[in-house]
Amino acid sequence: MDESYLKIGSYTPETEDREAVIDREYYRQGWIFKDEEAFRLHPEQVCYVPELSDAVYSRQDFLAMCNGQEEFAAECFDAVDWQAPETWIDEQYRYNEWGWCEHCQQIYAMDGESRPCPKCGAAPSEDEGEQNEYPESKC
Repeated sequence: MDESYLKIGSYTPETEDREAVIDREYYRQGWIFKDEEAFRLHPEQVCYVPELSDAVYSRQDFLAMCNGQEEFAAECFDAVDWQAPETWIDEQYRYNEWGWCEHCQQIYAMDGESRPCPKCGAAPSEDEGEQNEYPESKC
């Protein structure tokens, strides 16, 4: 049985003869391109273009923004529906949905409450929700 993947709009990569073509469609809150099959099976292919920008994102980009942690990259991809992934990630830290452990260098779920890292037990810093301005080296 073939698996069914979400696909919103279309994206045609640029060639020597023409620029990339982004055909957005409306999805949840905005006009975007989103391709779940590209995200799940083709890490180098464009899988997301937000509403207000022509910036393109691949699975590799989502992983880079999420410290290489598959679970958080997939959560981010699944959640974005108009905004840039960087904005969505920043909100996760700001609202204590995600935490960053300085000790073990991992993202972890906080579910809205400040809590210690489940991997090593280190407590979050006092300004955990505000300190993460999307440093690429961390998230």
